[in-house]
Amino acid sequence: MHLVDTSVWVEFFRPPGSRVIREKVQLMVQSGETAITDWVILELMVGIRSHETASDILRRIANVHRLPLAEDGWSQTWDLAARLRKKAITPSAADCIIATVAISHGVTLLHCDRDFELIAKHEKRLQTLDWTKLL
Repeated sequence: MHLVDTSVWVEFFRPPGSRVIREKVQLMVQSGETAITDWVILELMVGIRSHETASDILRRIANVHRLPLAEDGWSQTWDLAARLRKKAITPSAADCIIATVAISHGVTLLHCDRDFELIAKHEKRLQTLDWTKLL
């Protein structure tokens, strides 16, 4: 199972996005290998284009597994952010939340965002698959 980050979904949804990513994600969705979290859905809604609707996006991800933030997810996220900050690493709050969801569910985080590789370098429980080379 792969938790798919916003950076990959943007390439999937955007007409001029990466064709390779679009094809790979489509296959993963069809095989049930993809997951999403509410924070990623929120990021997609914030970046919605004028010709799209929220229902269009929700319909396209209807068959994608949803992974919730664990009951103690906020405290885990705060802890992760604080530990990274002490190492002079300052990822966005969103990236910390998404990484925490991946860690707590034991899934691989699929992304096109180098910040996740930096987080994974210092948080060994975070498994990542970096698709930036496909852009």
